[in-house]
Amino acid sequence: MWLEFLVVSLALCALLLVPGYLALRALGMGRVWSVCCSPLVSLSLVALLGQALDLAGVTSSALTLLVPLVAVPGAALAITRARGARELSLPRIEPWLPLVYVALGVALGYNLYVSRLGTPDTLFQAYDLTQHLDLIRSMADSGRLTSLGTSAYLDPADAAIAPVDLSGFYPSGWHALCAVAMMLTGAHATVTINASMLVLPCLVYPLGMLALLALLFPERRAVRVCGALTSLAFVAFPWSLIIFGPVYPNLAGFSLMPIAMALFVHLLGEKGGVSERVRTLAALLVCSAGLALCHPNVLFTCVVLLSPYAIHRICDACGARSLGIVAKLGASAGFAALVVAVWVGCYHLPFMQGTVTHIWEPFAWAWQEIVNILTLSYTFGFHAEMAIQPVLALLVIFGLVCAALTPGHRWLVASYLIACYILLIAATHEDEYKQLLAGFWYTDPMRLAANCAIAAVPLASLGMAWVYDVCLRVVGAYNAPRCRAVNAPLVACAIAALFLVVNFMPEFNVAGTHRDYTEEELEENEGIERRDWRKTTHTTFGDYRILAGQVFSYGAPLDQGEHAFAGQVAELVEDGALIVNDPMDGSFLTYGTNGLRVYYRNFVGLNNGTETLESKIIRLRLDEYATDERVREAVDAVDARYVLVLRVDEEELGFVDLRGDYNPYDYAGISSITEDTEGFELVARMDGNLSLYRILR
Repeated sequence: MWLEFLVVSLALCALLLVPGYLALRALGMGRVWSVCCSPLVSLSLVALLGQALDLAGVTSSALTLLVPLVAVPGAALAITRARGARELSLPRIEPWLPLVYVALGVALGYNLYVSRLGTPDTLFQAYDLTQHLDLIRSMADSGRLTSLGTSAYLDPADAAIAPVDLSGFYPSGWHALCAVAMMLTGAHATVTINASMLVLPCLVYPLGMLALLALLFPERRAVRVCGALTSLAFVAFPWSLIIFGPVYPNLAGFSLMPIAMALFVHLLGEKGGVSERVRTLAALLVCSAGLALCHPNVLFTCVVLLSPYAIHRICDACGARSLGIVAKLGASAGFAALVVAVWVGCYHLPFMQGTVTHIWEPFAWAWQEIVNILTLSYTFGFHAEMAIQPVLALLVIFGLVCAALTPGHRWLVASYLIACYILLIAATHEDEYKQLLAGFWYTDPMRLAANCAIAAVPLASLGMAWVYDVCLRVVGAYNAPRCRAVNAPLVACAIAALFLVVNFMPEFNVAGTHRDYTEEELEENEGIERRDWRKTTHTTFGDYRILAGQVFSYGAPLDQGEHAFAGQVAELVEDGALIVNDPMDGSFLTYGTNGLRVYYRNFVGLNNGTETLESKIIRLRLDEYATDERVREAVDAVDARYVLVLRVDEEELGFVDLRGDYNPYDYAGISSITEDTEGFELVARMDGNLSLYRILR
């Protein structure tokens, strides 16, 4: 299946590159810039066009979706080139530099993510997986790329038999992208999800950060080069977020966000006339829609990180008009008041209440969280413990000092400090103030830590560039008496190699510190080669590698044997045949993983007042099918053909009972069926108790 993983990864790259590249070139953006910024534009166009087609009642397909996405921007590019439209006045990005970013992204993505998966269809079996997996599969099956009325039953035939109505608005830009990739390649939903988590965080995010750094430091090539090393150096983002949740849409939005930030910085920049600003604004509006359809809180992150820049530009504009300090303070205070007013207004919107009222308990005292922030271990005490990042933390501090001493860069300090302050409040408070500041991110420390890491990348890049300059001066001072020139590329390579080794090194043992393992640890390591046991010296990414391996080896609620049996079932049943199942045994996942048209695709919603009468009868009394006319009528109404029964072990339910959802009696009429139950015929069995029955109709 690794070939399938590669194919779908390449398909995602093409989807994220081609439409956006053509559109940005049509707007006058240069080639290298268009490559860096195209992913967000492409995803936005896919999501917006898919939604428009759904509202028009047109099914999305390669013909109806991809042809317009390529043809319209392509035609616009041909027209603008024929008219000789001027290019946007953007700073130069060296053509080879994106290749460096991509090469490091591929290398780190393979080492820290792909190699942890085990197999390309590995499931990250945690609570949010259900929504994402089912929605992507349902979009691909139905051709409906909609964020309105999202459901695991989007196909008309499925909608007619949905046992419970769980549909509603859900931002689905990332889901639409994955669904289109599935349509193009025929790949499994699980493989597509995993491939997207390589492409978006490891390739798209660094390229977007390159665009942002180019605008922030147009005269500092060293900073742009250092960004290739620092953009993926923070464990808080993207790595920790990849193995948390899973919060795939939010992670996708954060990965695309630097592109929108770069466009905003250019929009308010000193250069460019009215035409250029209008074109930049048009691209930014499209990108903002795409970010909102990935996850709305990404827009609030942009507000947090870019408001200091807007105030900086307001002060510059006042200075250019020879206005005094009073005018600067008044205009800045007015803008800040507007931001606060909009923020509070959004906080009180009815449809936001489910998000902003979500509570994560405080996990640290104030001083501990300050230490966490200074050492970049932002969520220590909340999530799994990982070692600090001392070298990278020093680079951030160096960058903070450099930015604070440079008038045009001081706003970067404010952005980072505001992001850290919100995290500090979320980590230490339990009150309305915490909800107001951090509620748009569910008060989730992991997402708030991602905000901090993204804000820190420019500072770390600036700090590393300062270290490079210092090293050049030191080497120059050493070589001057010896009449030798400084080999700048050699110095740069040495710094880069040293940083990569120190920052990303795995854990290791040091002779003389080895300890005796306890009985509990020996039992935990049973079956594992001794060289793979935990070491005495922890490193950040050593801890991360172990945690990632554990996350992607979760075997419940759907274990490998059940997954394999579901694959057999897919070959045995007729296309479109409805399979009744007990979702409490993990079978709800088989729709997304194996394409089985199971009746129950979630294990929640029975008490929301929308359950159909047929569903209630089937789940409670299906085993009475042969003797109860009402049961037979319910089965006929949904046209059920098979019954799937997997293992039910309360100790292996994984996330099913995370919120107290597990109740074996809710589906007793299904789980109690055996080969001796009248009205059912055993079709297949594996491992003793994995069974498929045909309903004798």
